[in-house]
Amino acid sequence: MNIKAFLQGPLINPTNPAYMNDALRTNNDLPTTSPYQDLAVINTSVLNDGGTSGLGSTSDDIVDWIWVEIRSNVDNTLVVDSSSALIQRDGDVVDLDGTSDVILQGTTNSYYVVIKHRNHLGVMTGNPINLSVVASSIDFTNASTLTFGTNAQVFLNKITKALWAGDANNDGVVQYAGDTPDSPSILSFILNDPSNLLNFPTHAISGYYTYDLDLNGTTQYSGLNPDTPFILQNVLLHPGNFLNLSTYKITEQLPEN
Repeated sequence: MNIKAFLQGPLINPTNPAYMNDALRTNNDLPTTSPYQDLAVINTSVLNDGGTSGLGSTSDDIVDWIWVEIRSNVDNTLVVDSSSALIQRDGDVVDLDGTSDVILQGTTNSYYVVIKHRNHLGVMTGNPINLSVVASSIDFTNASTLTFGTNAQVFLNKITKALWAGDANNDGVVQYAGDTPDSPSILSFILNDPSNLLNFPTHAISGYYTYDLDLNGTTQYSGLNPDTPFILQNVLLHPGNFLNLSTYKITEQLPEN
């Protein structure tokens, strides 16, 4: 499958508006073992500038791990196959070698295609996609691409979409305040850090963490580069939040059992 998608987080303050930031990779924070259930492993060279060869385009440098599923065209809650994959700065979703199209196992048929990320809301094609030995193209960044549900992605502009950022507690919902909020999990992470001796909410933690919503390699609750405002901004600007409530829930638009 030739899949393309954008993550909203690394596009919040991009060094180049056309590409996602790859700070996790450049900071050497990106792990070679997948954070997802298959624990896939890549060669460290895949994370080089320019890829394994060192000669590739910087637009193809790796941003993060991502999860890909194909689901039954009869029952879109039934996962037929799934795998860890990688997402490049230009949005291309590639296999573990950092360049090839993603290959999942299934009979030649039509399937719903899903992509998920550890702190963004997942998205699924609106219709089954015919998959065969010839790679099928699925461009989730294109606003005209049909997706399951309502407002499944955030508009970056009139023609481009991205996965919603802000699911810090990975429960399939982005909420700033209320019964399942994401911002308190960031605060708890910051306050419970052993190096935060004075319990400052402005304390910053570097590394590869789910609470780092813009994927810049630093998690902060408040201060110079906080992650929590992204949650509030998404919640208040969501097309379905007519009353501008901070308790509004942006729910992941994926069919589940």
